[in-house]
Amino acid sequence: MAIKVKRNKHSGLDAYMNLIHRLPLKPIRDDAQHEQAVEIIGELMGRTLDSGASDYLDTLILLANKYEDDNHTPIGVDLSPREALRAIMSANSITQAQMGKIIGSESAVSMFLKGDRGLSKSHIKALVERFRVDAALFL
Repeated sequence: MAIKVKRNKHSGLDAYMNLIHRLPLKPIRDDAQHEQAVEIIGELMGRTLDSGASDYLDTLILLANKYEDDNHTPIGVDLSPREALRAIMSANSITQAQMGKIIGSESAVSMFLKGDRGLSKSHIKALVERFRVDAALFL
């Protein structure tokens, strides 16, 4: 679904309010709400956003990550770095290309998932900042 934005002196507020009407910023309580949040995050990621839509996206990511941490994070499971990245991609419905945009290199993601190379410090830093995970997952 395309996001309609009215253009006027309050366009940042209009974009924000359009998004709020679509999915209010409140704690995510079930998988259906989480799926809707992930869909909106996917639509907004990588786009040039005004301040209102950018603030909405930042907050929605925090809410989605909180729900995932509380409901979908395996506790006591030791994952290899590749398994951890695949689990993050799966839980967030992120493709290899989208993950490449997050860390700055699609080829690095491909090579890492094949076992041909490790992730650089800058790649790990991008993952930690975006997904709020411990860097040790990828070491």
